[in-house]
Amino acid sequence: MIPEKNNQLVLPSVMSLAVPIAVETLLRNLINTMNVFLLSGYSDEAASGVGVANQVINIVLMFSMAISVGASVIVNHDLGAGRRDMASVSAMNSLSVAFLFGAGVSLFLFFTAGPLMSAVGLTGATYEYAVSYLTVAGLSAGFLSLSQVLSTIFRSYKNARLSMLVITAVNAINLLFTHLSIRFESRLPFGAVTGVGLSKLICEILGVLILGALMIRLGYGFSLYNAFHFDGKRVKELFSVGASASAESLSYNIGTLLTTSFIAKSSLGALALSAKVYVGTVNPYEQVFGNALGQSGQIIAGKLIGAGEYDEAQKRVNKLWKFLMISNVASSLLLYIFHKPIIGLFTDDPQIIAMTGPLFLLEIVINASRTLNHCFNSGNRAAGYVFWPAMVALGSLWAIYVGCGYLFCNVLGLGITGIWIAMATDETTRGLTTGILWLTKKWQKKYRSSPAGKSGGDQALGS
Repeated sequence: MIPEKNNQLVLPSVMSLAVPIAVETLLRNLINTMNVFLLSGYSDEAASGVGVANQVINIVLMFSMAISVGASVIVNHDLGAGRRDMASVSAMNSLSVAFLFGAGVSLFLFFTAGPLMSAVGLTGATYEYAVSYLTVAGLSAGFLSLSQVLSTIFRSYKNARLSMLVITAVNAINLLFTHLSIRFESRLPFGAVTGVGLSKLICEILGVLILGALMIRLGYGFSLYNAFHFDGKRVKELFSVGASASAESLSYNIGTLLTTSFIAKSSLGALALSAKVYVGTVNPYEQVFGNALGQSGQIIAGKLIGAGEYDEAQKRVNKLWKFLMISNVASSLLLYIFHKPIIGLFTDDPQIIAMTGPLFLLEIVINASRTLNHCFNSGNRAAGYVFWPAMVALGSLWAIYVGCGYLFCNVLGLGITGIWIAMATDETTRGLTTGILWLTKKWQKKYRSSPAGKSGGDQALGS
């Protein structure tokens, strides 16, 4: 069913998806933060070990999200075109790919937890805690991947609130189990950190079972046949969109590691690194709702594109950036205004607190520019137009974020502020270029030139 064309309904339609997506994203991010927070009262080494291990698991989450982006594109195209049977094929194929990927990662983490933690330089008690946690929690990767794609399917069928409620309940249980594992460690046959990892594994399994049962109950096309029989065209589109998304995310994460090393070599290395960690802990939350709005716009645009309503999809995405700008800039301004008491929760060092001020000021520019990426890149992904936006992103990330980051930080002596200036320049460059690609309607060429034409048929899919 195509969303109403009444412009007054654009915001409510997007908001009905964006709020549950934002809450679910917050909860998924918050659970790792809360685990580390609870463990900090148990042992600094345990908190550090689990924190490092979670960084590894977050890489899995990044790739799982890339698969879910591809799933969103192909499922919404099918639903928009009224091909509910093919939407079932797309959904089940996506779930199968997600599980196979996650299961492989789970086995890898189980057998290589020790070498991985050694490779990142952990030693002593911190190493032991990290390995204990990652060996168990790493087994949740397969279920984590399934959970991401299941949430995407619920959103595509206009039921984002239900998946949000399931994730909320599961995360609450996870926190309870974590607390009990720490408090009653003496009564358990294993250590508290292992208990925390086991809690994560159990709750990820529980979440998948509940979402899977609800998927069957609501008739979202669950079929074991489609789970084991792959449609080559849809799997190709899944990997095409997902690979571009994951390449961009992976490059950004590698670039962030490199710029961290630049900061470590600057004149105020230790203090600057602390400032980066604290700002990096806070700033993801300022873009949660903007990112949720972008995902919501992608879902709506994907359905319109699948139905052949290309001009309407263009119009919907074009209108979305205003709301994204308000959300991103407002949240950035709030963090800048209150950054001193917020950073004061982490440290009382006046040098570090003073160092974060310019960074939060630059975050306003960064998130204003990120508006364009959240909006127009979501539109390009909804259309499956991902190659050239990804190439632009990769070029900008390495040339500006990393290259200029080194120049500003270490050559010109601007230190950590130089990294943030490079980040702002990179986000602005990528945002403007992505916006130009969308606004010049490059994505429409593959659909309008397709023999499927306005039907939004299979020949356009995967072009």
